[in-house]
Amino acid sequence: MRGAARVGVASTVLTLLVGVWLFVAPFVVDYQDRWRTLSDATLNDMWSGAVLAVLAALTLLAVACLALRDAVRRERDGG
Repeated sequence: MRGAARVGVASTVLTLLVGVWLFVAPFVVDYQDRWRTLSDATLNDMWSGAVLAVLAALTLLAVACLALRDAVRRERDGG
């Protein structure tokens, strides 16, 4: 993997972690009581985090599939 690709994968992993943090932050930081109806701020954080995490996970899956495809092509072509 070249330098630019590594930076892209690293930033995507960071985005995935940020998305997960946004999703769980209301409960970790305790600005959302676990036994009450979810506040608008909590719902916003959870939806934003879920969207970020899913998009980052799909991006990582696509990168892995393309890397596997390239590896198979290199092996098949003998080099």
